[in-house]
Amino acid sequence: MPSLTPFMYKPHYSESAEPYLAYSVGCDKPETTSGFMQGYWECTNCGEGNQFRFYDEDYHPNYVATCPDCKRDFIAVDDTDYDD
Repeated sequence: MPSLTPFMYKPHYSESAEPYLAYSVGCDKPETTSGFMQGYWECTNCGEGNQFRFYDEDYHPNYVATCPDCKRDFIAVDDTDYDD
């Protein structure tokens, strides 16, 4: 299963924006790789959740991943509202 890799994401749109914790899906070096979209994941087993970035469009909108907290597999779903 692809892992969720924690990293500090620094928004590029603002010089003063503070980095914050996000997770990458299927990418073990997210700090040096461009991601596609940011969304929110929540483990269906333990309820852990956070923001994440997608690195593989092949599985959009469902990304199978392993929870970094309980280590069980679940599906992270892109629930981004693209109409906003």
